[in-house]
Amino acid sequence: MTVRTQINRRTFIHRAGAGLAAAAPLVLPSRVCVAGPEAPSNRFNIALIGCGPRGDTILRAALGSGANLIALCDAEAARIANTRKAVAERTSEAEKARGYEDYRELIAKEQSLDGVLIAIGPWWHAPMSTAFIQAGKHVYCEKPLTLLVSEARALGKLAKESKVTTQMGTQGAAGGSFRRAVEIVQAGLLGQIREMHVWHINEPGPKSHARPAGEDPVPAGFNWDLWVGPSPMRPFKKGVYLPGCRRTSWWLDFGAWVLGDFGVHTWQLPIRALKLDYPVRVEHNVPEPVLETYVSTTKVRYEFAARGDLAPVTAWYYDSGNRPPKEATADIEAAYGNLPNVGAMLLGERGTMFIGGWGGGNLIKLKGDEKMRGVNDHPAAKDIPQTEPRAPRENHMLEWIEAAQAGKKAYQSFEVAAHSMEVILPAVVSLRMQRPIDWDGVNLKVPGAPEADKFIQADHRKKWLC
Repeated sequence: MTVRTQINRRTFIHRAGAGLAAAAPLVLPSRVCVAGPEAPSNRFNIALIGCGPRGDTILRAALGSGANLIALCDAEAARIANTRKAVAERTSEAEKARGYEDYRELIAKEQSLDGVLIAIGPWWHAPMSTAFIQAGKHVYCEKPLTLLVSEARALGKLAKESKVTTQMGTQGAAGGSFRRAVEIVQAGLLGQIREMHVWHINEPGPKSHARPAGEDPVPAGFNWDLWVGPSPMRPFKKGVYLPGCRRTSWWLDFGAWVLGDFGVHTWQLPIRALKLDYPVRVEHNVPEPVLETYVSTTKVRYEFAARGDLAPVTAWYYDSGNRPPKEATADIEAAYGNLPNVGAMLLGERGTMFIGGWGGGNLIKLKGDEKMRGVNDHPAAKDIPQTEPRAPRENHMLEWIEAAQAGKKAYQSFEVAAHSMEVILPAVVSLRMQRPIDWDGVNLKVPGAPEADKFIQADHRKKWLC
């Protein structure tokens, strides 16, 4: 036996959950399973939808957490073959995984399927999650959970009423630092929080533009019509919409922009800790006319009303060349020597908190402190009780699988995740209307502006839907 195959199950799960297992491909013994007898019929059978790099990463985490792969699904046959080959390096069962182009055929034929990993493009997340929940399957879906606020409302309601276990892929929420930070804020250690800043420092993108003219031949083995799916149909153009999520998500019909790609991670902790409800007003800077892609640079202001005893909150989001004011981030710049590229700051009347880009590495500084300290290390927080559940081994994927096997809700269930999308996505409505908006979150409306409805309500092509 080689040194590489002597690694134990605990170590592998830790690596897989952290996304590090790619550096050391392993052959998983068939005895590795989360719970129950070792017979394959008693294992947690999964399918992967979307055989790209992200799909491979979360599949690796699921296999490392004891899941059993039985099916792969993608609109491009070559990607299924590539994933099967990559998985074969880690488990001898990979060759048994059946390949499907159409997820509806997979639902109909895979009667032993327990759960599904959805890592396809964001415009497919809500329709596919809906289909699998209705089929009685547990669902793990990558972020952003939805593109439209109406999709979030419907999917959250469906998940709440269903008996399956759902989870959005925001891995940082499984960390102990994330959950301890929630407890500290809700215990009132920082006092009332009226201001927060969320950022992703990256270079400005291209100006909003229309699609290019013309059409290119669709590559052999690629079902372009299915790939476009519920979005409005358009001609295939090589190198325009794919490959890569960064290229795809910049198009309004296919993505949720940097806010959905990175901001979704960082918003999760403030939404939980501050019990944020729907914003009541959103103001979006619009640096150029909005055509078919998102704009080159972004700064959004959200206003949230008081929630019970909690004060109103003004929240700012920045990306693509924008950054928060130095007076808001001075403590974190002093701690790190510079401003981390992704993060958030909560500014309270008695102290401040830094939130890492994926919800981990969180720091606090109370008035009178010389510097920021970790949320697990500050003496003023030591007596605050633990109220949030802890994830097994701080492993996001394992938490979902164990919850599914126990018939319980996951920490980042769609009920929670869909609400977070309803908090965040009114910014997209403001952008597409190219003006500030008041927001009626209860009724999913911009009051007095029926023209906003087309940016709120789904108008899916039905050809590829269940």
